[in-house]
Amino acid sequence: MLKNYITTAFRNLKRNRTYTFINVFGLALGISSALILFKFINYHKSFDADQSNYDRLYRFVRHEISANSIDKDMGMPVPFLKAFKNYYPDLGTAAIINYAEEGQFTVTNELGNKSKFMERGGIAFVEEDFFELFDIEMIVGDKETALDNLDQVILSESLVEKYYGFTGTNVASALGKMITLDSKVDLMISGVMKNNPKNSDLPISALTTFKSANSDIFPLFDEEAWGSVSSSTNVYFLKNDGVSEADIETKLKEIVAKYQPEQTETEEYHLQRYGDVHFDISYDSHGDQRVSRQLLVGCAIVAIILILTACINFINLATAQAVKRAKEVGVRKVLGGSKSQLVNQFMSETLLITLISVVLSLGVAELVLNKLDLLLDYRLTLDLLNDPAMLVYLGLIIISVTLLSGIYPSFVLSSLNPVAAMKRTMNSKVSGKFNLRRGLVITQFFISQFLIICTLVVISQMRHFYSADMGFSKESIVSFNMPEPNFKNGQLLKSRLESNPNIESISFHVGAPLSENNLGSNFNYAPLANDTDFDAQFKIIDDQYLELFGIELLAGRNLRATDTLLVNAMITETVMKMIGIQDPNEAIGIKVNTGFNGDKTIVGVVKDFNAHSLKSEMTPLFLIGFPSFNFEGAIKVSGDDAMRKSTVAALEKEWNDIFPAYTFEPSVFEETIKANYEQEADLLVLFQIFSGIAIFIGCLGLYGLISFMANQKTKEIGVRKVLGASVKQILNIFSKELLLLIALAFIVAAPLGYFAMDRWLMDFEYNISIQIWMFVVAILFTLIIGGLTTSLRSFIAAKANPVDSLRSE
Repeated sequence: MLKNYITTAFRNLKRNRTYTFINVFGLALGISSALILFKFINYHKSFDADQSNYDRLYRFVRHEISANSIDKDMGMPVPFLKAFKNYYPDLGTAAIINYAEEGQFTVTNELGNKSKFMERGGIAFVEEDFFELFDIEMIVGDKETALDNLDQVILSESLVEKYYGFTGTNVASALGKMITLDSKVDLMISGVMKNNPKNSDLPISALTTFKSANSDIFPLFDEEAWGSVSSSTNVYFLKNDGVSEADIETKLKEIVAKYQPEQTETEEYHLQRYGDVHFDISYDSHGDQRVSRQLLVGCAIVAIILILTACINFINLATAQAVKRAKEVGVRKVLGGSKSQLVNQFMSETLLITLISVVLSLGVAELVLNKLDLLLDYRLTLDLLNDPAMLVYLGLIIISVTLLSGIYPSFVLSSLNPVAAMKRTMNSKVSGKFNLRRGLVITQFFISQFLIICTLVVISQMRHFYSADMGFSKESIVSFNMPEPNFKNGQLLKSRLESNPNIESISFHVGAPLSENNLGSNFNYAPLANDTDFDAQFKIIDDQYLELFGIELLAGRNLRATDTLLVNAMITETVMKMIGIQDPNEAIGIKVNTGFNGDKTIVGVVKDFNAHSLKSEMTPLFLIGFPSFNFEGAIKVSGDDAMRKSTVAALEKEWNDIFPAYTFEPSVFEETIKANYEQEADLLVLFQIFSGIAIFIGCLGLYGLISFMANQKTKEIGVRKVLGASVKQILNIFSKELLLLIALAFIVAAPLGYFAMDRWLMDFEYNISIQIWMFVVAILFTLIIGGLTTSLRSFIAAKANPVDSLRSE
């Protein structure tokens, strides 16, 4: 019997090639999209999950509470570790890490030639307890002793290959070789470890001792200062069994009370599960691969929607074929075929189509995943043999798609009255289900319109990010990091560049607009009599900063080259309003108490500009002069791209002459700004791709409905044509149905789309307002696409010979 089902299924699919192709293609698109989204979700859920201590591993985080904000930070004071270990050794094991976001290794070969390698992240300064918390697999060397001395370093196998060309067992040849970090610290290679997995929120490629960390490498490094905190200094914690999180939170309050009694109301320490690091975007993380759980839930919903849309499409097409299969059903029933046998026959066809679609979708998904690495910055593959979860997911897809797609058409076809079926007339029970098919198509149109509305909102918000006035200029600026805050060398570089006619201005600073390299502190203004300080950001600038970034001075004067004693400052409008002053001129000359080296006299007020991305509110800013702390530089270049390249080349030449021990790595300021919205840009691409897929599958479903209508109205169309109806008049029959379905779908999609995107926009401090044109475009687009689809199928019906449709009467 099974063989008969399969043989008959193949014959029917071969006989109805168009029906088979549309079904297979629609299902393959939906399933491949679901596979891609599943792989994306599964990848992010796998972050750090292979750590053996995953369930007991935590990170200490800090909350700084001020009158205007709660600042959440992963950075911890260096002395916190010692205090925690001394007072609470029975709670678990804590380990401190200083993580360098960038560093340069200098390698000297046998001939004495030096090669410089700039590493973006991956350099960690750790202590011995680090290896108790995290799994580090050594290839060569013993991790228990490899960092016993200050001048030792463990490199990853990829760095050993990069620096020396050693691979496989030859990596042992790197042991004992000397490398130099940032031209300041000489280190001997004492071990080689396995490469850090991609799915890690603590990407590490080089390990050296925490005791090697000093103020030369970490400017804010201070082993005794509780008030000096850098986001690079993190404390991780392995909780002992039987210890509750509540117990630890209580002890953290005690530490603040003991060591920072004056800040018990403004400073809090908390535990963060290590498993939450990847999904909690309120804190920073190293490597910055975080995604919100809401995004993953959204991807899962989209995957379900796409599969559901494909199943709806299948149902519509299958029932559209009911009239053509009516005689087959009638013959089978007359010859004694039972309803269960007919259901099994049609379910076998559905399973066969699903299996073919799955095979095709595997190839499509693998091809797309190979292309997505440019978008995602990592490579994903299906890898079915090594991914049991994917196999289970694929099995569930096959079962669910077969059942969802096959049950209704199977019961519809098997329920046909054999006498009516032999006459090729549909009984009332079948035709009465026409409203269900309308409902399915409305669902498809709703999905398409909802995704179009979402896509238009995301596009508009992204355009707002790129084109909004941020209070500063971003065009034609090239920025670079200074290797050391050497005022003399900075001035030498500046003097050499000033003669270049293509350079409009040069600035050395810490904290370009939108830069994360801001110094956080607080401020207060005595006349306010405010018990709690305000949180603020401090940017260290020079006298060219305002000109280079095009920041408007509203009152007072710019900082001068002589403002080096940290007693004068400029403020933004936000600070001015927070201290109760409305006129910028009235702010000049007043003194504000700050946590950054005491009182500051306000010498100027500048127009507000964004210190962070437009996702955050306007930050209160102080601009101060401190030349010995300028770690960043920037030039504003005139001319076209060719002139900019030649100017950057001239800058590099002077750089190599003044800083021969360091590599020169410039960046285009506009590209740096765009990086702030990378996740939103990726979201936009995904919306566009899956909206297109949903719309296309929806069109196939509409084709199925119109096909059903054409089959239902075959004789009606024939009679109308005999009585003189034109092709246009017959097309109008189907057009009215299309307009009704699109209108009903829009009534549901418009309010839900508005609600969903309004909630999404609330995450951004500076957002667009949802415009009526977005909804107009959504309905017009579906009308055009639906109209083209309807016209294609209904035109075939309208042009059919009426003699053929009326012959049986």
